[in-house]
Amino acid sequence: MGNRRRTIDGERILELVPRTLVDARETPIDGASLVVLLEPRFHRGPLARWLQSRLPPERAHVEVRLEAFGSTIWRLLDGRRSLAEIMRAFVAAHPDQADQASERVWIFLQELERHGFVSLQQETLPPTALNNREKTW
Repeated sequence: MGNRRRTIDGERILELVPRTLVDARETPIDGASLVVLLEPRFHRGPLARWLQSRLPPERAHVEVRLEAFGSTIWRLLDGRRSLAEIMRAFVAAHPDQADQASERVWIFLQELERHGFVSLQQETLPPTALNNREKTW
């Protein structure tokens, strides 16, 4: 994917529905509960699933720690909320960031997508419809 940024007209960007692609957990760090993303150590190539299944649980994932703002955004990713709804919720949680919220949320989600942690869907299918669609190919 490189460093390519997604370009979509403003109205359609706000309709995007981010969906998480990796597991995450809450971890207390410096007195705050922050999100740690769990990226499978092996996830590409024909042997990835086999190798991944043979790792001990404590070594199966690479941990990616999010800071406070990133953790707030991650918690809002439920597969139903649009980017516009996520931005509004982010501003409600961090009113001091209101002037930068749109850009900050959008750039953060693009980075998560670039690294394979989320997918930005144009459609708003319920999760069961997505699962059924994936199984039909």
